[in-house]
Amino acid sequence: MGLVIDGFAHVMPKRFLEALGKAYPTVELKELAPLTYVGDMQNTVRILDKHKIDKQVLTLARPSIWLNIPRDLLPGLTRLANDVVTEVANEFPDRFIPVGTVPMPSDEFVPELDRCIDELGMAGIQLLSNIDGKPLDALEFRAFFARVNVTKTPVWLHPQLQPDWSQEFVLDKIFGWVYETSIALARLVFSGMMEEYSDLRIIPHHMGAMIPHFSERIKGFYGARGMFPRSNFAVLPKDPLDYFRRFYGDTVLNGSVHAFECGYKFFGPDHIVFATDYPFGPEKGELWMAGALHQIKTVDLPQSEKDLILGGNLMRLIQRQ
Repeated sequence: MGLVIDGFAHVMPKRFLEALGKAYPTVELKELAPLTYVGDMQNTVRILDKHKIDKQVLTLARPSIWLNIPRDLLPGLTRLANDVVTEVANEFPDRFIPVGTVPMPSDEFVPELDRCIDELGMAGIQLLSNIDGKPLDALEFRAFFARVNVTKTPVWLHPQLQPDWSQEFVLDKIFGWVYETSIALARLVFSGMMEEYSDLRIIPHHMGAMIPHFSERIKGFYGARGMFPRSNFAVLPKDPLDYFRRFYGDTVLNGSVHAFECGYKFFGPDHIVFATDYPFGPEKGELWMAGALHQIKTVDLPQSEKDLILGGNLMRLIQRQ
């Protein structure tokens, strides 16, 4: 059996939380402050040991901390965030894999992308599914994606809410996040970006959200695009689903075996990454961690495929293979 790597987990280091709280205090930060285990790396190692997970990818929590933040604060806070995530990962360098974050994929943050990879030794970069409502395929973001493409830098794609999503019953996170992820992925394909940038390696949360479940609907509407003259689809030389299958769906499905099976049938064993969403969810994140492991153990797959999902695919991405 190969390495077991939690490929999409989160951390909010105390030092960054306090700095952000002073610079731009929000309700979101007040809600995060009592969750001290979100930045307790010794406790995280204990949980990883309990569930027999060898390593964990650390991405900055949570994307909504960037909502409406003044633009002049972004460069300094982004740099601090990446420094601090690297620091906490280095407390246990054999257990944690740090991933950088930029709040927007603009020209301004290309130097920070390079710093995260070349100076800090981070495994890749986390992007958000929209930037204040602006889609990732906007022309102003193309230079950033061109840099990601040429360096084969893995991108962890986290959904970002828009301010008008209802927080009642947490519907913004239950349904809003999977909707936002689906829209972002579809725009990357239908705008032609996935064709233009053939080495984009993107890991979307929640097994690619709605994509595996509605794959034939996606393909059908592309095929019927002549009925929708305002649709502005790029002309793709391949089956549109070929581009969607290039994404690497993660196993953050909260323990749903049938959803995992659907994702497996769509992405195949080479394009799935084991992940838990730790430390979020019931029982301080442990229930979803156990659920993600249960999904893989329950489905009848060859051990070679399970090894790819549990760690092999992620290592290949990190090593730029």
